[in-house]
Amino acid sequence: MTRENDSYSSSTSPSKEAILGRLSYGKLVFLCVIALALSVVGPLSIFAPLPLAVAFLLYGIAKTLTVSGVLIAATFVASMSSPGLSQLSHYGVMLVMSVILSFAISSIILKGEHPVKGLITRGLYILGAIAVLIGFAEIISSEPLTVQIETLLSTGITQMKEQPNFQEVIKAGGEQARALEELLSNPKEILKTVYSWAFAGIFVGIYFVLWMTLFMLLRNSAIWKEVHEYKYGLKDLVRFKAPDFMIYFVVIGFGLFIGGEYLGGKSLEVVGGNILWCLGVFYFFQGMGIYLDLLKFLKIKGILRSILTIMTIFMAYRFVAIIGLFDLWVNFRKYLKRKEN
Repeated sequence: MTRENDSYSSSTSPSKEAILGRLSYGKLVFLCVIALALSVVGPLSIFAPLPLAVAFLLYGIAKTLTVSGVLIAATFVASMSSPGLSQLSHYGVMLVMSVILSFAISSIILKGEHPVKGLITRGLYILGAIAVLIGFAEIISSEPLTVQIETLLSTGITQMKEQPNFQEVIKAGGEQARALEELLSNPKEILKTVYSWAFAGIFVGIYFVLWMTLFMLLRNSAIWKEVHEYKYGLKDLVRFKAPDFMIYFVVIGFGLFIGGEYLGGKSLEVVGGNILWCLGVFYFFQGMGIYLDLLKFLKIKGILRSILTIMTIFMAYRFVAIIGLFDLWVNFRKYLKRKEN
């Protein structure tokens, strides 16, 4: 059985009874462990909320929070049991973030909200919570957060230099070794970059992970749609369209980024760059919808479609965002309609 209003994905769905009958705590633990494993594997960490979101939809909020909470506690306890396992505490923090993001996305489906509205509001909620936590931490902390960040960075650089892999790279020499050594020898420059682009990085990172998780959930809705009545499909998400007024802020951001150095110094250039990155993520969402319509128009399906989609997301995201921006004037979809005989 497939959704009639969703031609972007197609799959057969087992009955609700069959799905619920196959659920077990072992599978719930497995989903949480998969999320933990993805959280620590570099670029794959953006997929960590997906198995947890599936768990929230299939097992419910209470069971998923209980099992994931036990796993998080276990990682922190293990990290304190031995100096060699201290890295596990970082993995626990990553899992906490994945739980928060996955709960935010799954709540869109649980409440039956439109995916675009849910995506925007959940992102704002999380950003607001982060701002409150940062402000609260600044108030109660005995030293400024900037000092704590500098301490963490210095500790991280020291630990990195002590790693055998780092020593091997430096001994091997070459352009990569020189660039890495030069970068780590100037922590103040690293801090300056972090402070300049932290807002855009957090903003884009949160919305991108939320969008990716929701995209994958709707793409594979056969897993959960017999358990939850949800009238929206993937088509409703990928038909995202940025509001027209946003272009004025794009113009302002572009002007500051290009001419900020002449108008008021480097700081205005950084502000302009942050504006462009933050708005660019929404035009990326719009551009991805057009790209998926293009694949449909070209009748590209199956595994090839999935490979092309993933490659485009990670390797051509800037181009996709530009397509989304120019769609404001061009309306690319009108060229992707087949003429009826």
